Amino acid sequence: MSFDRSSFRIDLTPDQVVELAKQLPDKEKAALVKALERERALDRLEELMAKLKGVDIDEETIRKEVEIVRAKRYAAWKKKPARATRRR
Repeated sequence: MSFDRSSFRIDLTPDQVVELAKQLPDKEKAALVKALERERALDRLEELMAKLKGVDIDEETIRKEVEIVRAKRYAAWKKKPARATRRR
C-alpha cells in the first residue's frame, strides 16, 4: 500500500494545530518551528520578487544600500548598554 502525502489533507483550526504541536517532543517542536520559519521566509521572498519584477537595479546601488543599513544597525547596537555577564 502506498501513501501519497501530497494528496492527504485534514482541515484543522490553528488552535488544533497548536494542541497537536504541544504533544511533540522538544526536538520535533524545534524542527517544526524551523520548517514554519523557512516556509514564511520563502513566501516573503516570493512576494518581494513579484514586487521587484521589472525593476532594474545595479549591483553597486544594492551594495551602497546594504552598507547604509549595516551602518545604521551597527550604530544602534553601539548605543545599547553592555549586557551584564554572570560570574560563576
